[in-house]
Amino acid sequence: MRTNLFACAQIPEGESYHRLARTPRFRWWVPPLALLVFAVLLFFLWVGVVVVMTIVAILGGSGLAPDSVRVGEIAGLAFGLAAIALLAPVTLFVARVVQWRRPGSLISVTGRMRWGWLARCVLVAAVPVTAGAALLLALMGDGPAEAPITVDYGTAEVLAAALLVIVLLVPLQSVAEEMTLRGMVMQLVGSLGSPHDDSAFSRVLRSPWPAVLAGGTLFAALYAATHPGDLWNTAALAVLGLGMAWVTWRTGGLEAAIGLHVVNSLVQFSLCAVEGRLADVGTGMVLGGGLPLGTNTPMTLVLALVQVGLYLLLVTAMARRHGVRRRSVTTQV
Repeated sequence: MRTNLFACAQIPEGESYHRLARTPRFRWWVPPLALLVFAVLLFFLWVGVVVVMTIVAILGGSGLAPDSVRVGEIAGLAFGLAAIALLAPVTLFVARVVQWRRPGSLISVTGRMRWGWLARCVLVAAVPVTAGAALLLALMGDGPAEAPITVDYGTAEVLAAALLVIVLLVPLQSVAEEMTLRGMVMQLVGSLGSPHDDSAFSRVLRSPWPAVLAGGTLFAALYAATHPGDLWNTAALAVLGLGMAWVTWRTGGLEAAIGLHVVNSLVQFSLCAVEGRLADVGTGMVLGGGLPLGTNTPMTLVLALVQVGLYLLLVTAMARRHGVRRRSVTTQV
């Protein structure tokens, strides 16, 4: 009887999310091979995006009016978000072809997106984002008087186009980032500890903490490497990342992290569009409540702590109430 080399590997019953890549077909060389394939595919995909952006820049993309939100900025935003969204199919390909497992196991312990749970998380995420905005306004109100913010709508058509790009592409970009950082990275690290080795080192690797640390701090580390003086921004990114990595493990899937990421990003990008600051999106992300990275003040960290702390409390309570699954229950996810 022939063995199908391309058949999906079975996921052992009772595994936590971070251990779903540790299938019977796991070998020591699978994690480095997965990283290599991911890097190669991403390189060629992004080269294609750069080529398309260059062609568009040559053919057009000039502003409709001085000092307004420009068509070129909208096109750049669209291409930038689309380039990040390409992370999603790449991670799914790596899971299926390199790791020989069902791509759905990258999403949750049930092997699929739990849409009802995701919808609840999106609704709950509006609470900490609103609280963060209120805290920001209160803190800024106590500070020295500054010049009022100038809202630059440009034309209604340009603003509508910018908001349409944001609504359509930001959710895809947010999902792709979570699938990469809280999905692929956490599961690659979580797959390292052998279930047959009872040494202290192997037990540590099998625990969720190395995976949470890796998936939660990778982006902050990359940001710190490119912005060595932005201590508070880096700390805020680490808080956000660690919170989303922990809640991914706690709820058995990416839905809770995606919920906060999508709502946060939609609010932030929309504020940039309304204020005519789309060009700022390419130079630094913005945190919830409209506070841009680049201020590099303790307020940035305070805002992140409030948002993440409140969100984790609400989501974990809701997950407990609704009995959200944390472990795989079948031999074929």
